[in-house]
Amino acid sequence: MINGEKKGSILYVLEILKRYTDKNHSLTYSQILEKLENEYDLAIDRKTVARDIDILSSFGYEIIKRGNYGVYLGFRDFEEGQLRFLVDAIYSSRSMPTQYARELVKQLTKDHSIYDRRKFQHLEKIDDDVRSDSRQLFLTIELLEDAISGGKKVEFQYNAYGTNKKLKPKKDGKIYKINPYYMVNTHGNYYLVCNYDKYDNLGNYKIEFISDLKILDEPVKPLSSLPGQENFSIKDYIKEHIYMNAGESVEAKIKIDDEGKVSDIISWFGNRVGIFFENDKLYASIRVNENSLIYWALQYGQSVEVVEPASTREKILNILDKMVEKYKN
Repeated sequence: MINGEKKGSILYVLEILKRYTDKNHSLTYSQILEKLENEYDLAIDRKTVARDIDILSSFGYEIIKRGNYGVYLGFRDFEEGQLRFLVDAIYSSRSMPTQYARELVKQLTKDHSIYDRRKFQHLEKIDDDVRSDSRQLFLTIELLEDAISGGKKVEFQYNAYGTNKKLKPKKDGKIYKINPYYMVNTHGNYYLVCNYDKYDNLGNYKIEFISDLKILDEPVKPLSSLPGQENFSIKDYIKEHIYMNAGESVEAKIKIDDEGKVSDIISWFGNRVGIFFENDKLYASIRVNENSLIYWALQYGQSVEVVEPASTREKILNILDKMVEKYKN
């Protein structure tokens, strides 16, 4: 920028205040002038800075003056607590690829000072190995929103993880024709609540497993027309279709009787799970909270078996004995 040019200086002053000031960090006019020159090659005088700050204040920007200590930008789009919650939610999402999560957080925090941004770095607590590799996730969600809002059917290919931990089409690339009704975020994953067009019941599809989505020029089957869904409540539906446990973690070895359950295992435990064959049998290895493993093993008991550790097997057996006794009675 040409030295001495004043046109547009107000935008640069605002950017300096956003980036370098908050309630704990102020800048004097001299410091603002220094940063304008160093970062934007913009040389103006103190009078112009004062004028720009007055104009910003008149437009609703909360610029707090601290006398000789300088000024700082007060109000932001999000309070610190709100921003912390949103950043935590983004980094806790299992469906969102790491790079997209970082880009979204960067966009969300750009209105805040560099000092505030540093406070959120420690919130990145979900490892890459439990994030989806799906680069189409955002586009798929956007298209589904368009379809649901427009009351249109969709068709797509549905995928699952194979033993190589890569997604591949299910049922030889079969195309699913669906009536979409709701998108739900639960356990850090996004699901589509819908009706498979050939049947009259509701189904759930994991959105990160959806690919090649197309919006059809056909109206959806009304949700209220499905048997038993005349008074459908999405809140009640979520409560009925559910699953953080305390305690120690264990190194577990799990025998898998049904290869189709590999997708469920990776969805629950992430890509850090080891999938391997031993004596022609399919196994998974994972470090996991023992209580979580027990509950999960009970849920998938028909298709999996906890082989190790022996102490965990014993706990599961004791639970099963009690369950059998209850159901016998």
